[in-house]
Amino acid sequence: MGEPYSDRRYDQKDFDASSSDLFSESSSRERDHTPAEYSGSEEADSRRYMHGRAPSHPTDKGGRRDALGILLRLAEALEMDEGGAGAAEAGGALDSYYADDNYGDEKMRQYDPDLLNSFDSNPKRHLNYAARYSRSESLVDEEDAMLSYEALPWNSDLEGGHDPFWESEDAPAPGVIGTGENGEIKRFKRQTRMNWTGAITMFVYFCVLCFYLYIRVSKTMDLGQYLWYGIIVLVVEIMGASTTLLYGVNLILHPVYQPLPKDESGKPMVTLTYHVRVLVPCYKESLEILARTCSAALDAVLPEGCTRSVYLCDDGGDATKRKWVQSKAAEKGYSIFYVSGRKRAPGEMNGKSANLNNCLKMIYPGDRAIPPNEMVAIFDADQVANKDFYLKTLPLFDAGDDVGMVLSPQAFYNLNQRADIFNHSNIHFWEYAQHGYDAIGFISCTGTNFLIRANAFKQAGWSPEYTLTEDYMLGMVLKQQKWHCRYVEEYLAVGEAPEQVRNCFQQRSRWCKGHFQIVLSRHYSPLMIRGLSPFMRIMYCSGVWSYIVGAITTPLFIIIPLLTIWAGIFPIVISWWAALALTIYYIAQSMVLNYSKKWWHPEALWFANISNMILWFTYVKGAVRALTGKFGAGITFKTTIKGAGKLLDSVLGDLWMPLLCFILSAISLGVGIHKLVDGATVVTTLTISVVWIIYSMIPPYLLIHYTWIGRGTTLQFMCRVAFVLSFVTSICAMLLLWAVYPKDYDFGSATKAGLDFYESQMVGTLPTNLSNDVSYRGNAFVYEDTAQLGFADLSGGWCTGNEVGCVKMTQPTAMVTAFLAWSLLAFPTGYSKSDNTAEAEQAVRWGATYLLKLFQPTVGSTYDGGATIIYQVGNWSLESQYWGTYEPLTATTMPRPAYNITTAVGASDLAGSMAAAFAASALVFQDSDPTFATQLTTAATDLYGTATAPLASYTATFTYTCTSVFAKSLVGAGSNVSTADLCVTPQDYDEGSALVAYNSTSFYDDLLWGSAWLYLLTGEDTYMTDVNTYYSAHLANEDTLDAELITDWDNLFWASNVLLANITGDSASSGSFHQATQAFLKQWVCGSGGVVKYTNKGRAYNPSAPTLGDSLNTAFISAVYANIQSTQISSAIAFRLTCFARSQLRYVLGDSGRSLVSGWGKKPPTHVQDKEAACPASPATCGIAQLNSTSSNDRTLPGGMVTFALFTDDFVDERTLNSSRVGIVNNVGFTASAAGMNQASGTWEQCLQGYGEFTKNRICDGSW
Repeated sequence: MGEPYSDRRYDQKDFDASSSDLFSESSSRERDHTPAEYSGSEEADSRRYMHGRAPSHPTDKGGRRDALGILLRLAEALEMDEGGAGAAEAGGALDSYYADDNYGDEKMRQYDPDLLNSFDSNPKRHLNYAARYSRSESLVDEEDAMLSYEALPWNSDLEGGHDPFWESEDAPAPGVIGTGENGEIKRFKRQTRMNWTGAITMFVYFCVLCFYLYIRVSKTMDLGQYLWYGIIVLVVEIMGASTTLLYGVNLILHPVYQPLPKDESGKPMVTLTYHVRVLVPCYKESLEILARTCSAALDAVLPEGCTRSVYLCDDGGDATKRKWVQSKAAEKGYSIFYVSGRKRAPGEMNGKSANLNNCLKMIYPGDRAIPPNEMVAIFDADQVANKDFYLKTLPLFDAGDDVGMVLSPQAFYNLNQRADIFNHSNIHFWEYAQHGYDAIGFISCTGTNFLIRANAFKQAGWSPEYTLTEDYMLGMVLKQQKWHCRYVEEYLAVGEAPEQVRNCFQQRSRWCKGHFQIVLSRHYSPLMIRGLSPFMRIMYCSGVWSYIVGAITTPLFIIIPLLTIWAGIFPIVISWWAALALTIYYIAQSMVLNYSKKWWHPEALWFANISNMILWFTYVKGAVRALTGKFGAGITFKTTIKGAGKLLDSVLGDLWMPLLCFILSAISLGVGIHKLVDGATVVTTLTISVVWIIYSMIPPYLLIHYTWIGRGTTLQFMCRVAFVLSFVTSICAMLLLWAVYPKDYDFGSATKAGLDFYESQMVGTLPTNLSNDVSYRGNAFVYEDTAQLGFADLSGGWCTGNEVGCVKMTQPTAMVTAFLAWSLLAFPTGYSKSDNTAEAEQAVRWGATYLLKLFQPTVGSTYDGGATIIYQVGNWSLESQYWGTYEPLTATTMPRPAYNITTAVGASDLAGSMAAAFAASALVFQDSDPTFATQLTTAATDLYGTATAPLASYTATFTYTCTSVFAKSLVGAGSNVSTADLCVTPQDYDEGSALVAYNSTSFYDDLLWGSAWLYLLTGEDTYMTDVNTYYSAHLANEDTLDAELITDWDNLFWASNVLLANITGDSASSGSFHQATQAFLKQWVCGSGGVVKYTNKGRAYNPSAPTLGDSLNTAFISAVYANIQSTQISSAIAFRLTCFARSQLRYVLGDSGRSLVSGWGKKPPTHVQDKEAACPASPATCGIAQLNSTSSNDRTLPGGMVTFALFTDDFVDERTLNSSRVGIVNNVGFTASAAGMNQASGTWEQCLQGYGEFTKNRICDGSW
């Protein structure tokens, strides 16, 4: 801004003072402290219309001065102990310091909070002259207190007791009156300049806000059933942003002040010889407080030729105050008057305004205009004016005849700015908002420490009595009537801030209710009255809007983390986009709200936020009171009582809500920390909420400390700690967004990786269209056959993997083929949307084609005599001794024997599984390749027809190694057969058979599985009959296996239930399938029953089969069941099952802390037990050394999920460990689940909702 004043100062000799002239005598009429005396005739002339000019004086240059010093020294002088010595010393010091004054600081003058803190506010210390009349019974006259004491009219001291012009018909109506030659009106021309720093800050904020709202709407609102919650929070966020924009408008422009003209002594000059009527309204304030205020108003220096009168407007009718005023006028010769005795109207809305107006209407009677040199100054009872108050304010009226008001900020001597939890200093308002208001021409009157033209005051109808906030309304009326306002950016008065909690809350409640009264009024609302521009209407509504926003945003800010902990719901989707948008928005908004001119202002500005979070419930009550009180009817004015007459504490009425919030937050914080330590299901939102709660607990704690612990050094220290802590927690919250936000996984890409894995495990003559990720693979084992048994070609299929390496086991292959086909049928979109359908169909065709090679009639060309089935190709003994690639091998270097069984001796499990694979594959190709589908259908029906004669498991006729789990289980089950009869030593074991690793333990579930698929394929009732038969037989003979809740190649009962629930839908026969499925999945999802366990990072596992493959198989059938359209599956159950599947898949893809899929994601395994990947390309040699090597695999195996059969989250990527194995059975659930999640609706963020302390078992205990 420009230089408002020059650097000139007064001559020291003009202001040399002693204790006796601190309150120097003047005439009983209007005589004041001015450097030179002026005659009575000059004084009288100054009271007349416009043409009086202030005389000039000699000038003398000097140094600069600090406004703080004047405020403090004035306060010290006015707070002296009884005794003339102290008064004299203080008075002299005051005048001596004042002599160093200057008027040329372009920055706002500040007071040092440390010095203000040292000011003794003890009410027992008071002025010596006030002490004489302090509650002395001898001075109190009860009868006099009932009398009326009136002020004389403004022109009563003129010759004849009147002014003919202003009483004539030629006198103008109230309004702007020209003071120029021939009565021309001098119009005020407001000058501004761009605040580039503030403007750029606001431009950046606006751009960031637009980006933030775009991200919020498009990226963070996919909340499913909690969308309503997200919308509410987003709307409230927009409300909060609107207040930031309204505040930021004030940062764009600087007001420019023209230097004030000065006389030769450097003292500001005025064009008119103004007469200032100083009104000090009071009610029950103590005389100590009022004496300071009135004396300061009397002693402040006026521009040359100007005069003043002080009116103590006492609504309390206190004879002690009256006698003090009379004594003051008599002893010191001050022009001070006591006004009292008005009759208060019943239900009076604003006692202060009525009190002021009572006096003003006495001074300015009638309806005619008032001379433009008549000024009114208003000081609240506790506001002590600085010595230069009038010198800094009156000259600003000369800028234009339409300048109706000059405002100055407020400061408080009893305020510790470093512990200002109620934001009494209000730096945001005084040094930023009002600064901007002055630039844009917005009049925001603040009720005290201001000057107003009497004529403008009268035109506005005097001080509004119809609202609690007369200052707010007065400013709006002046703006409506085209008056201008100037703002002095210097603290020119010091007052007393309310200290008692009750008073603080009461004061802010009054402000809040008053703003609502005006905006909701039909007659006075800025939205309704004429004369305001649209922009000004918005600005005058901004106060109420801020109260509304504060009353909504603050409690919501407190509630959000509590809801997260207790109800498990969060209002936004936490993602990378959310982290980005929230981070840059936080930075941009902080730039606006913490925009500072001084290094220490951020802390002062921080108190504004603390105050709002303390007072939000007061705003709620005030708003409700205004809204329910017929737009303010019945609300009465209550003064903020200060000094010796302060109200007694009545804190519980105001503190119960902050206390409740603090207690609930503290309990929630403890619960949240416990959940984190104990291993939370949802870490992301819980972690952020814990930090959020710490931040939200700061304001209520400071209020508790202020109320019950202390307001001095300890509070200041805690405020400093809280200031730092609030910024630390904010930054931590931003960092946590980046550290723990749920990662987005490309399920389509994961599906592709899973399918690529099956290509990597192919043997035989490979297809020509393999993925580039498996380009290192070539044809292998093309020589496989068993000609002596009639199987001329056994090549093809996949290496089974895991512990058996490239031994090809038939039953696992059948299960994998059926599951891949099932996933294609259940989730066609999951494959097609990522262009994986063709590769998935090729995988199914590859598996089914190989299976077609593995059976044939035992006798002749029909299956009347049963079927011979190849259950294994490859010698496990030889395979386990070989570590190298398969392409160079030959029948000589690696014989590939085939192992067979006939259904005539029992192979129900093997035949049932293969029949299911054929039927499921036929359904996949029945439209795209009917010929192949027919071939598969024939194979399924033929093989299934041989499965039941006899009913037996194909592994029942074999003995096992003595170390096998299966053999031990038979002995342990109570068999009377000796161990020697059941098992043989490993070296004698059946010439390389791998049945010890893939021994079938049941067969009714396999027949159930096969009959269900054949029913789905053919629709023939006979298969449904078989379903019921085998279902019952399984429960009767094999149900003990079901309790382990396993789904793999050997345990297909639970998968059969899901398939049958889908087949039967809502038919009468479907009930048992749905019940069994839901009981099974409930134990997996909820961990109920004690079988399924969860790791700290969320992997569900069965200790009996703890591989990732088993967990992902369950995830797959969970997703299938959730996708079934049935009235027996509630939307809540379907949603939670989908979330379960998603959680297990996400765990594998990275939520465990790393990817558990080779060649995919972050930190994937690089030491998986896959010979083709671990060994270098031929002709390089490979051997056991490579198995034991700590080096990464030479080639990347795509999409291989490790078995990780441990009970922890700590995967160790070492090739020699069993957890690093991969295999086709282990991978099928992963591949199928990825396709399912790629098709499933909803998001993971929706799944994170509902894991609160009260709702974590909502699905488990409620819907199920």
